[in-house]
Amino acid sequence: MFNLRDFIKKGLLAAVGNMADYQVILNAAGWHEKGVLTEEDLADINAAIEAQASEVTEDENMD
Repeated sequence: MFNLRDFIKKGLLAAVGNMADYQVILNAAGWHEKGVLTEEDLADINAAIEAQASEVTEDENMD
């Protein structure tokens, strides 16, 4: 069965690294405000953003 929460969360996690962080955050906050995403979902999305940011930082330090 289709689950909107899983669909939105999967899309936002896929957007990390492909969209600006602020866009992902604003979209996630909007879905949280509508009651679709939970605070746990926001924490997962934030963790993905932080992990992606640390990968970029490590790549820059290698240059």
